[in-house]
Formats: sequence, structure tokens, C-alpha cells
Amino acid sequence: MIFLKIGSFGNVVFQVSTKKTLTFNEFQRSGEARWESHDVLMNKPRIEFQGPGLEELSLTVLFKAELGINPLKELDKLRKMRDSGTAAPFVIGGKPISSNYFVLQNLAERYTKIDGRGNVLAAEADLTLREYVVV
Repeated sequence: MIFLKIGSFGNVVFQVSTKKTLTFNEFQRSGEARWESHDVLMNKPRIEFQGPGLEELSLTVLFKAELGINPLKELDKLRKMRDSGTAAPFVIGGKPISSNYFVLQNLAERYTKIDGRGNVLAAEADLTLREYVVV
């Protein structure tokens, strides 16, 4: 069996193999600098660099039963991470993308295929992760 681990977030493993495929797309990473504005009488305000802000990740995860994935089981893992505030590294290609961890800030689920018995055969989830600074 050929197994390629694309990455992971906590106990959700993104992988491609002959038995299971769990992938994501539309990955985005954003961050900003923190600036403070100070008013100056009769002049324009002065700005002062305060440091880096927190980074944010967004991605869409695809869950398909036909690819060996139980959509509801995987979505339940993500709900538990969100609801418990679990912080975990986000890994792509065997390396964490940051020295800090991330928390699941928002999870939006879409059931895209349900069979005649009510089984969820395919789903998508939009994830928003926020950087969690490890001290």
C-alpha cells in the first residue's frame, strides 16, 4: 500500500493512500503587523510598531466515504478540537508551518451527499484556525 502523509492538524491526518484519501484545498495564510497610533496636537498622528500580530489559516477539507473516510467521524474530531480549545501544530510536508500552534476558531460544515438511509457520504468543512502562541 502506498501512503503519502500530506500533513496534519491535531489528530486529523491529511493523507493519500490506496485505502484512504483526506485532503484539503483553498489553503490561505494571513497575518498582520500591530501598529499603535498616537495623537499629536496640531499634527498628524504618529504610528509605532508594536510587533507581529497573530496569523490565521483558512482551508476547506473534503470528506468522502468512497475514499475510505467516515465524514461524520472526522467532523466530530474537529468539533471536539474547536469546543475544547485544543491547540495543535499545523503540519504540511512533515514540517510545522509555524513554531506556534493553532486553534480551531470556526468550523462551517456542508453535507454534500447523503444516501437514501440518511448516511452522510460526502461533506466539506471550512476551517478557520488562529495562531496560539506557545510560551
